[in-house]
Amino acid sequence: MKKTKFLLFLLLPLSVLANLNVKHTPIPGGIAVVDFYTNHSNPKAFYSQVPVYTQQVNNTHWQALVGIPLLAKIGEKQITIKDFSTRNITFKVTEHDYKKQYITLKGKNKKYVNPNLLHMDRINQERPILSKARKVFSNTIMNKAAFIRPVSGVTTSPFGFKRFYNGQARRPHTGLDYAGDVGTEIKASGGGKVIISDEFFFNGNAVFIDHGQGLISVYIHMNKRLVVPGQIVKQGDIIGTIGQTGRATGPHLHFGVYLNQTVVNPNLLINHEI
Repeated sequence: MKKTKFLLFLLLPLSVLANLNVKHTPIPGGIAVVDFYTNHSNPKAFYSQVPVYTQQVNNTHWQALVGIPLLAKIGEKQITIKDFSTRNITFKVTEHDYKKQYITLKGKNKKYVNPNLLHMDRINQERPILSKARKVFSNTIMNKAAFIRPVSGVTTSPFGFKRFYNGQARRPHTGLDYAGDVGTEIKASGGGKVIISDEFFFNGNAVFIDHGQGLISVYIHMNKRLVVPGQIVKQGDIIGTIGQTGRATGPHLHFGVYLNQTVVNPNLLINHEI
């Protein structure tokens, strides 16, 4: 019997041997950790028909890590598991209240509150590029450890703030803002493949890294980008420097994380002891 188990273990795809230690945080902007059991070597999970990050834990059971949208309604939700059959598992999203933040943009930065027609043309051209990047789902997990902080600066704007620019309501803050001087080096939070390294209207200089199975990290408002699309990076590699490009009131790094095409609180994936 022991020999049979050992052989089965060797046949498992390398991707399922990775294990992110994520706390169950079923709130808007959080991550629901849903346990399930299966004898299948490579089960699939879906939330709202979007593929979900799955991992095997201690060779005993599986987990689906489900990113919950910031604007998700409170109540019961379902994920779909597909292995030898198809079944649903229910979990509950609980309420969480994020604080409000009021930001004033002056002078030339006012264009980021009410873009003109020329700016809107550019924004509309960039949207499908960014949307496609968020939808990337590669089967191989390229990062097998907790994320690290990309910079050491203090957090100046937490995740989830309900934002108002010049008194006008905008989308909640979809990442963490870290303070830093222009030119401060930015590290890759985890190993992966660069899928975007470009300059955008709102984001300024930005880098997106695919870590596998819909887990994507985002680095925004950079001064310099030091990586190119298709490049493989290791955790801790320098990928750029802090700047003030795009919609930014001062030099800082906006760090974001996507799971199943959904922004989640990056702190849930960061090892704060590193």
